[in-house]
Amino acid sequence: MPNICLKGYPKEIVAKDGTPIVIRPLVKEDEQRLLAFFNSFGEEESCFLRADVQDPEVLHTWIEEFDFERTMPLLAVKDDDGEVLAMLRLYRRPAGCMRHIGHIRILVHPAHRQQRIGTWMLLDMVRLAMDMGIEKLVAEFVAGIEEAGIIGAHRLDFFEQAVIKDYIKDPRGGYRDLVIMVKNLHREWSDF
Repeated sequence: MPNICLKGYPKEIVAKDGTPIVIRPLVKEDEQRLLAFFNSFGEEESCFLRADVQDPEVLHTWIEEFDFERTMPLLAVKDDDGEVLAMLRLYRRPAGCMRHIGHIRILVHPAHRQQRIGTWMLLDMVRLAMDMGIEKLVAEFVAGIEEAGIIGAHRLDFFEQAVIKDYIKDPRGGYRDLVIMVKNLHREWSDF
């Protein structure tokens, strides 16, 4: 894992309901807690996961093969028992014409939404991305499913770059729109 990503971690925050939370990078020892986290999503939401990480074998391979040069995973965990409440991943290409762009994906445990955990994590990822020299952040959201994420991204000055109509298929065979949001990053915090 690049050293710049470790600067300032673990970080303590407090959720809206007063729950003490720690934001920190993912480690291999998180596997069982992460499995419980992914399995907290019902059928409607789990079909929108990018991999079948509810399968223990798939998750194990996914964690073992994590490439920290391309992906920075952050977890929000309860301070007292380590339960995973949210996960945010930043994907980037280390070289080439798109190395200045970071793609992010955020998931918040269904029972812990509306606690501003996702907003805290997005804000933290903005800082990390700036430290890594990333110039643009791109986030994709499924319309009608990830509305809280869209609202949180708007709060942090992401804007809707595009809406691809009927792009995502839900478990019942219906189609949903994919909302692509972008945030242009500045060189310094004072530029905001």
